[in-house]
Amino acid sequence: MLNTHHIRPQHLINIRYKTSKFQLMSTSCVQQDFIFPMHILGGGSIGFLFATAMQQACGDVTMMFRNHHKPRLSGNPCERSSTATKYIAPVQVCRQSDPQIITRYDISAEIIGDAQDPIKCLLICTKANDAIPALSSIWNRLDVENAAKVIILSNGAFAIRDSIHRHFNDHKNLQIITATTTHGAYTKQVSNVNNPGYCLVHAGDGLTYCTNKKFIDACQKVGWKGGSLSEFEMNMMLWKKLAANCVINPLTAIHGVKNGQLLSLVDIGRTTTHILEEVSSIAIFEMESFVQAEDNVKAQAHLQRSIREEFSVDSLKTFVTNVMTDTADNISSMLQDVNAKRTTEVRFLNGYVARLGKEKYSIDCQWNKDMCNKVEAL
Repeated sequence: MLNTHHIRPQHLINIRYKTSKFQLMSTSCVQQDFIFPMHILGGGSIGFLFATAMQQACGDVTMMFRNHHKPRLSGNPCERSSTATKYIAPVQVCRQSDPQIITRYDISAEIIGDAQDPIKCLLICTKANDAIPALSSIWNRLDVENAAKVIILSNGAFAIRDSIHRHFNDHKNLQIITATTTHGAYTKQVSNVNNPGYCLVHAGDGLTYCTNKKFIDACQKVGWKGGSLSEFEMNMMLWKKLAANCVINPLTAIHGVKNGQLLSLVDIGRTTTHILEEVSSIAIFEMESFVQAEDNVKAQAHLQRSIREEFSVDSLKTFVTNVMTDTADNISSMLQDVNAKRTTEVRFLNGYVARLGKEKYSIDCQWNKDMCNKVEAL
């Protein structure tokens, strides 16, 4: 279960700005938009959830799988594209609150490496540590000439975005877009072994935010709530989400407890404070870079005060405590990865804070580095 997607967005951002410069910072306001046809990279629960929703919204959606998924795809290819066979991924979806009602979807699918058709819009739903290897396998298919969109919906969006900038020289010809969701979902084993496919449980409705309005329009078309944000607002939201992830994910993994059980552990208060002190320093530096675009001196001063208040250690502690309370019964994705002996996302969460602090601001984020080392030693 991808429980880091359960953070409630009403806690994520409390600042709204009315100055014209910040209203114009949304990429969706200044570029011609199209998000279909859409390809989805990531065969986990969130990838399937958004595939079914986007199919309802438009229908022109293709999921991209590695070769080992082929036995679970429909045995009869749905069509032959210009370069490769397209398959069907049968998906059964039910709600956790009413598991007897099942909706079935047939999602167009292809095997990575088989197709060469250009990708106009890519939605990344992989785990953070899988994003760059997965992107590398299909990067040459991105429609650079028409400024293809790459929407990052994964945890560790900042780290993935910066990794794209480092690894791919032609990234400037693409539109790199960030998004976040609080929808909860998990996959479970299909009961009928003779019936290939996937079974998805929609564990809880949430909200979805993105800097691209067309993507939000598609979500709202299927009844999902959320909103289109400016780059400033999205970065505020993602930094607060990162702060929660930098505390909750590694500490639940280290102590082997659910999110809410952290509230009763008396020995984590000092660690939480030090982690958030480092996150606070980096987040304030990053967000204040937006303020430099504001010409109005009074507005600039107001924004600086608001940023420092929003990312003060006390404010972040309150936020993280609220998230622990709201997701008390959840098992964090990092704890699940540790229990399953899988590679965790810690280098894209705490590791990102530590790396950015050292490389960009000469700040030694020792506590976040320690979290990486401790998790990786489990």
